[in-house]
Amino acid sequence: MTPHRPKVDRKQIALAAAALAVVAAFILLNRSAYDGFFTDDELDNLSWAPGYPLVYFLKTLVSPFFDISNFRPVGHVYFKIMGRLFGLDFAPYMTPIFGFHLLNGSLLYAILRRMKVGAWQSLAGATFFLLSAGAFDAYWKPMYVFDLFCTTFCLLSVLFYAHGRTVLAFIAYWLAYRSKELAVMLPAVLVLYEYWFGERRFLKLVPFLLASLSFGVQGILLNPNRGRNNDYTFHFSLNALKATVPFYARRILLFPFSGIGMFALALTRDRRVWFGLAGMAILVTTLLFLPGRQFIAYAYLPIAFATIAIASALANVRPAWIWVALALWMPWNYRELRHEKRAKLDADDQAYTFVSRIIGWGVRHPEVETLVYDGVPVNFHHWGTTAAWNMAHHVGPFRDQRFGPHAFFHDWPEGAAAMKSQTVAYAHWDGSHITIKTHSPGDPIR
Repeated sequence: MTPHRPKVDRKQIALAAAALAVVAAFILLNRSAYDGFFTDDELDNLSWAPGYPLVYFLKTLVSPFFDISNFRPVGHVYFKIMGRLFGLDFAPYMTPIFGFHLLNGSLLYAILRRMKVGAWQSLAGATFFLLSAGAFDAYWKPMYVFDLFCTTFCLLSVLFYAHGRTVLAFIAYWLAYRSKELAVMLPAVLVLYEYWFGERRFLKLVPFLLASLSFGVQGILLNPNRGRNNDYTFHFSLNALKATVPFYARRILLFPFSGIGMFALALTRDRRVWFGLAGMAILVTTLLFLPGRQFIAYAYLPIAFATIAIASALANVRPAWIWVALALWMPWNYRELRHEKRAKLDADDQAYTFVSRIIGWGVRHPEVETLVYDGVPVNFHHWGTTAAWNMAHHVGPFRDQRFGPHAFFHDWPEGAAAMKSQTVAYAHWDGSHITIKTHSPGDPIR
């Protein structure tokens, strides 16, 4: 009697092979991210996070209070761990970022399958999300790991909730908020899920809503930028919307107002589509009133919910046609991806030249504690220069800072005063190269 051979599920094998091909395509298209370098914000985080006490991360993580210092423990612990392990070796920082981006694509696939979207349509949706250049920075720059983790835990919260795991959903929501404040509106999305797909037992959402309300009120009342007019100030005005709506609406499909055009999908009268559109709209709301903070990575979480709407709208379309449409969209997407890659790598090359020279000079001249500089690379700010200079003056570059910033622009009052009273390092950036020389009081500036 011959043993029974298990039947091979060819459809599952084909699906797995296609998924692996998508992963390979993502890595192939984005492998040059490993050639990048740190931005000013990333250097600033690396100048303090690796030496910060772990207990502070844990205390802030579980605290129900708004943190006025903008400390985000879930994201900042990434800088603590990676800074300790790899210092200023940039390439290793990208592997976990790629990993979490691929995980987010997998979570979207799982949510779509839970909503009874076909396997091939769900994979097409995940593919759109993974390969999209709409929120390019989120999976190219460590600084946006906050948006990456926020999306991971928001999607986990939805998935847990859909499976009836309310406690796990709440924990995921809490971690999402502690990754980035954008998640504060997620409970409203869960209310809609319960209304359209659940048993309308809204009492179990009370903890979510109370936490959201608490964080929201604290964020408004305790915001250190309240009453000021800076990039972090909310502007509840039509002028703000005129600036932000076109910016974020374009990020969905990479052509003008595509995010607004997506609402035509609501005509399908499919609750799954409505859920995706509502999630996108709810989670982008706070961004629309921050005209001073427009970054493409911020669209990462809204694009995830836009993906749910798109894949759900195509749930009854033959998979072959969906993949044809995806293939036709890819050249347009690749054009944007190539443009973004070139711009990022050019900026990173300048940052590397600038930062490596400052740190190298500072390490060789530890007796000179003050840097005065008369230029920085494009889109590189003073806090990045300060971080690089402070790294050079630690015993090991990532100990806790024990002194204030000693790096000043030459036209700041502090810079002019330092040059008149002490020996400083004077750095000149000409747009592509940096020269650093010792400058003593009375020396001419060349």
